[in-house]
Amino acid sequence: MSTNLTKMDLSSIPIKLKSFCLRYVPPLTARNLWLFIASAVAIQNIVVFYTSQNESMAVFSVLIWGGAVICMEDLIEKVHPQPNPAIAILASIILLFVLLRTSLILHADGVLFLLAPLAAVALVLLIEKPHSIFKFRDSLLCMLLFPANALLNRVIPEYPMSLLTARLSAFWLSILGLDPLVNGREVLLEGGGVTVLGACNGLDMISQVMCISFIFLLAFRLRSLTSRILITLLAPLVGLFSNTLRIALLTIFSANGSGKGYGFWFDFFHKDTGSLIFSGLAVFIFGTIYMRFLEHELGPESLIVESNQDSTPNQETGSL
Repeated sequence: MSTNLTKMDLSSIPIKLKSFCLRYVPPLTARNLWLFIASAVAIQNIVVFYTSQNESMAVFSVLIWGGAVICMEDLIEKVHPQPNPAIAILASIILLFVLLRTSLILHADGVLFLLAPLAAVALVLLIEKPHSIFKFRDSLLCMLLFPANALLNRVIPEYPMSLLTARLSAFWLSILGLDPLVNGREVLLEGGGVTVLGACNGLDMISQVMCISFIFLLAFRLRSLTSRILITLLAPLVGLFSNTLRIALLTIFSANGSGKGYGFWFDFFHKDTGSLIFSGLAVFIFGTIYMRFLEHELGPESLIVESNQDSTPNQETGSL
């Protein structure tokens, strides 16, 4: 691609439409063309996740693509595509393959989690020569969260996770003064209860919060190794905490039967749409904790800057 691409010829366009184009339509440059291609690839990938997986995974894909953009925010204005022609052809072939392969995915398919980072690498190759892609390291690391999530869901055993979720949910119910009974996966109250299956054990929520923690650590770095370790350990705990609250709430709704609207609320919070509320709660809690860590680390530097400003001589009065 050349950075000296000329703007669109608007000589034959009516004056009003020409004015609109000049004001709102960006010029056809190599940079804007790359941004359009990158946006189209990301949107297409998110849509495939939504149509072939579930709402939770669609949110997960939005988080990762958004994290990749955040990590390269400082580089976007400096993007001037100048790839090697042969590499540009190879990258275009890769993107075409990703587009065709994802169009065939209609259900859960592990290949989808590998295609997203492959597309990201191809997009970077359309900007820089291979030896210069290190500048986009953080964004590419974000994209590796796709296969990492798929691996996490296969490595962590489902049954122990469901048992832990059931016990913690019963713990929250006991704090409320209720008398829950835990029987393996089942959390029971007088009148009914729930069975914690694999889809409800909170692993997807834990994955989302861990994804957020990884993006935060890349985009808003903590200086202290201890802080980074604590944040990494807190992320899955926050996700587990939020999901067990959801299971405890579902147990209460189930025990009260379908009367007084409890059946509606059970269905709402049991399905993906309602569970996203608790995903948002988990992200909010984690984000608040992370900001506290950042404030703690930035505090001493701020105090030093303020003390230096206070000790600077006043030029107008000549006094200290």
